[in-house]
Amino acid sequence: MLLFPQKNEKATGTDQAFYVLSERKDVTEKLGQLLRLAGFAQVEEIHKSVMYVTSLQLAPQTRGIIIDIDDSLNAQETIQAIKTLVPRDVWCCVVGNQDSITLAQRYASQGLHYFYIGAQDDELIQVVTSGRRVTPFRWAVNISVLGCKGGIGNTSIAHQLVNNIIQLRQMPTLFIQGKAGSNDLDLLFDKKMNQALIPANKYLDLMCLQDDSLPQLKYETTEKYNFVVYEETANSVEKERLRQIIEHSSCLILVLDRSMSSVRVVRQMIEINDSISRSQRTPRRVLICLSDSRPVSGEMLSVKDIQTLIHRKIDIVFPWRKTQLRPPFFLLKQKLSPADALTQRVLGASETTVNINARWKTGRMGGR
Repeated sequence: MLLFPQKNEKATGTDQAFYVLSERKDVTEKLGQLLRLAGFAQVEEIHKSVMYVTSLQLAPQTRGIIIDIDDSLNAQETIQAIKTLVPRDVWCCVVGNQDSITLAQRYASQGLHYFYIGAQDDELIQVVTSGRRVTPFRWAVNISVLGCKGGIGNTSIAHQLVNNIIQLRQMPTLFIQGKAGSNDLDLLFDKKMNQALIPANKYLDLMCLQDDSLPQLKYETTEKYNFVVYEETANSVEKERLRQIIEHSSCLILVLDRSMSSVRVVRQMIEINDSISRSQRTPRRVLICLSDSRPVSGEMLSVKDIQTLIHRKIDIVFPWRKTQLRPPFFLLKQKLSPADALTQRVLGASETTVNINARWKTGRMGGR
């Protein structure tokens, strides 16, 4: 689907701004000095860890950013943070204390250079000045929101997620709805939809598919997006197409209700994902969302029942409530709404940060 290679490249003028992101003052001073000696007059230092940065305000003329990971060996976590923080048209590399070929290869697989800060200063500056990348592209964050039954609010959840991402990150985002989706992007965004890319606002473009094939978009039209959100009602989609969607997703969101039919679809998609994971080493996060689109009764499956059947825990619950009424008092006291909690998980927040949903009691939720 939507792992779009970049063409590249930006101009290599040294009059553009360069950023150094590191908690260590000695590292920012050292790299700043090297960059200025290489001809970059505008070097900005950000004294933070990339894992604790919620947004980056980069100048329009930004040439690139160097990110210090200190002693960290968790490449996957750092790559996820970079994907959600650094615009794809901004050159980026990573430096750290580990002299590890394996670690460098993990970053290289995602289009990022890694340099051992103790011995590769000259090589770092050579690559910085040339703007050379490991591969022709960096991956976008590809998020698939798949509804396991029609009419359970899948499009609404995807819509809230897209809006939250734009508000939090303010980065180019593409929202694509599959043919089996609700086909109401025109109403949600007040835009006339067709097969082409339709601008919705400064950071968001839309696309509504008219056939069963996944979009084959030209690289030059997609290289700018940091996030691509694909929404589809998956219960009527063929297994091979489901496999293609899952295979090309870096984050898979499965939305179900309390019906046995949606549970079966979730189990099928989990099995497909497990099969792909056994043959590929590409990391993929799977989030399970329970959407209560109607009042919960005693005859319905409980959260505990569903978790037993799918052999997975439910990550986020979207409780039912009448839209014309105020939410229950206990919901007003919560720090995050379900949509906000889902967004935080998609953007890489830890489970403990957003695990407030376990306290939400609707119907037989939690089996208690």
